Amino acid sequence: MIRLCAALFCVFGFTLGSWQASLPDLVRDLDMSPLELGLCLTVGFAGALPAMFLGGRLIARFGAKGLLMAGAAGMALALVGVGCTDSYVVLVPLVLVLLGCQGSFDVAINAVAIAIEQQSGKQILAFMHGAFSLSAAAGALCFGAYRPLGFRVGYFGVAVVLALFVWWMAHRHAVPEARSSTAPGTGAESVPRDRRVLLGADVLLVAGIVGVSFLGSGILENWSAIYVRDTVSDLAIISSFGLASFHGAMGLGRVLTSAVLRYVDRLVTIAACGLLMAAAMVWSLFAPGPVQAVAALFIVGILLSGIAPIGFSVAGDLRPDRVGEVSSTVAIAGYASFLVGPVLVGVLADLLGLRAALGSVVVVGVVISLLALLLKGQPRRAPSAHDPVAGRLEGAER
Repeated sequence: MIRLCAALFCVFGFTLGSWQASLPDLVRDLDMSPLELGLCLTVGFAGALPAMFLGGRLIARFGAKGLLMAGAAGMALALVGVGCTDSYVVLVPLVLVLLGCQGSFDVAINAVAIAIEQQSGKQILAFMHGAFSLSAAAGALCFGAYRPLGFRVGYFGVAVVLALFVWWMAHRHAVPEARSSTAPGTGAESVPRDRRVLLGADVLLVAGIVGVSFLGSGILENWSAIYVRDTVSDLAIISSFGLASFHGAMGLGRVLTSAVLRYVDRLVTIAACGLLMAAAMVWSLFAPGPVQAVAALFIVGILLSGIAPIGFSVAGDLRPDRVGEVSSTVAIAGYASFLVGPVLVGVLADLLGLRAALGSVVVVGVVISLLALLLKGQPRRAPSAHDPVAGRLEGAER
């Protein structure tokens, strides 16, 4: 089942990396400004929020397999549409469908991974997110290889991969049970406990950490290739390599995170990574050449990589009997940040230039560290019969 879960993350990573690598060519082909691209992506991420909310409920009731197949099929159809259109007006609803399906697929694969963690007792989320990032790097490089044939050919290639995945899932594989069970207790007493778990300070802080980390990774994933191509080097292969380098660093960092977490507290790890990535991003923005800029992005990717999977793992520990809904809550926080990121960078890039706009990633690193320290400082009480949630934060820190 761990191999199957890794395959899910790899398919998602390959799809996302290919899409992000296509953005510089798509921007030039449709003559989009940074603000127009930001608005288009924001509309897409806005569509992802209700899809993710609904996805969490569907997983809780029916399991994750059907949602995985529907999400993959929707992404394939949307990519075919993007490959055929030459109109910005048509592109926007296609991106809405694409990112909405990505959001539901994201919720499903994280719910499956959390379920495996709980069944096996192994912390696999950092490793799975590492597989995702390495596959995203492969997707970015493969998309660059399509350019001699025309960059739009890449969309059809990714759609074929997704169609094969749907066939594979339909005919051969089930997924681990990812449904959420009903919380212990009945009647009015159980309702406050549920609300406290999904909306309490500890869960909201975890969601904040994941959300801000998604903001940083989303900014770099969607804008780093454009930044490298427009500001550092005009060569298309350099922009693809820069994006692939960032994703490769994310993959390597998540594998390293799995090893680090054997010895270091999870929240301390998050706080340290936040501060160090802020410093590395400053270096990237003021690097004198493309080699130094790409190297700095590589370091930023390593440091940013483990924050989101650690957050999902902590969230799963806070509410192990409602995995799908907690995964949905945290993932929604992440995609809500994606709503802010494209417009924020687009507006700042129009006003100050893209280099200055990417300085927002420095702020992201500092905020992540502060939220991790706040979460670590949350008061903990021993659980009781009337408050089974209390005390889980202590276990979540380990």
